[in-house]
Amino acid sequence: MNKLFRKSLVSVFALLMANTGFAYTSIAGYTTPPLDEIHMVTGRASKDALDPNDISLLIWNIYKGKKESFKNDFPKIIEDKDLILIQETDSNPQLQDAYSEVSGFRFDTGISFTYAKYPNSFSGSAIASRVNPTNVELFRTKYREPIVSTHKVITTATYPMENRAEELLTISIHAINFSPIQGFFHQLEQTSELIKNHKGPIVFGGDFNCRSWTKTNYMRNFFKRHGFEEVTYKEDTRYRSGMTGRIIDYIFIKDLKLHSSRVHGELESSDHKAMSIRVSYP
Repeated sequence: MNKLFRKSLVSVFALLMANTGFAYTSIAGYTTPPLDEIHMVTGRASKDALDPNDISLLIWNIYKGKKESFKNDFPKIIEDKDLILIQETDSNPQLQDAYSEVSGFRFDTGISFTYAKYPNSFSGSAIASRVNPTNVELFRTKYREPIVSTHKVITTATYPMENRAEELLTISIHAINFSPIQGFFHQLEQTSELIKNHKGPIVFGGDFNCRSWTKTNYMRNFFKRHGFEEVTYKEDTRYRSGMTGRIIDYIFIKDLKLHSSRVHGELESSDHKAMSIRVSYP
């Protein structure tokens, strides 16, 4: 079997596994679940609809809740939040203990992979909300991370607003990291039709893993093409890649008025800094 043929077989296999109902486990011990098993719902919402005049959001890569201070910081930082866009959620018991300390939120989790050695385990992205979503849609990457052979999943959810026909679409991304750069481009484009077809405001945020100028430039052009505004900060202490020094966490908004934005630089309970915004829908 020549090298080109082997490479073609691997590419075809990866594409099939990303988009079928089959589960498979990589040699690194991570299992990709079937597509119909990647959406998990926990918790219970406490409100019927968002207040369009005051919507508070937190966007945070939480480092799987592994730092000891997370359990104390998380309940405090979300006290006044309506929506939380989470990256690196996990079945880690310490993280789940922290989640159990909060009430009034429904968690919609998009599972990227499970740990083959541990039953009922998972890791992925999520959106927590005080309001039940009217629709949840998940996008699993076609490409996988090298060596560990894991996919990433974008979690999206749509929420009703009081006295508005339009709904708020939120998109939580943990972008693919070390795959070929086309993997990052493709992952963003997976959401294009959803964005174009949505009639209402949108918040798109998370860990974009844009460690290079090429990725950052493509990301900004993508959002410019779709009519988004990039959120900026007076005191910008966002996490920077240890490899390239580039900022990789972003928030983009569409058809919303931005009232405030903040990077929570004082928190040390993740390797990333939490970002929060307050917006309204005119």
